[in-house]
Amino acid sequence: MQEDFVHFAKICFEKFGDRVKYWVTINEPNLFSDMAYIRGQYPPGHCSTPFGNCSNGNSGVEPLIAAHNMLLAHAKAVKLYRDQFQVCNLFIHIVSPILHGMKMS
Repeated sequence: MQEDFVHFAKICFEKFGDRVKYWVTINEPNLFSDMAYIRGQYPPGHCSTPFGNCSNGNSGVEPLIAAHNMLLAHAKAVKLYRDQFQVCNLFIHIVSPILHGMKMS
């Protein structure tokens, strides 16, 4: 997955780099990880109790694996950009972590 993402990023940098001022590699990776592997509402729809009622998945491990790979893919895309295409800023957008079962006071 990581190398495929870097290949995709390289094509984007080559084709759109003259028109894009700021790049976002992966938008809200924590939200995707949560919705796909804890709640099972985004593909691939993996989850486990008590978070959801899916046919397969492990909500204790899979979200961490997905987030880990997304962050590594981001890091590799940043390295590619800095080594071959550096003209402007590159950043990743990450929102506040989603807290399950906690009251915000």
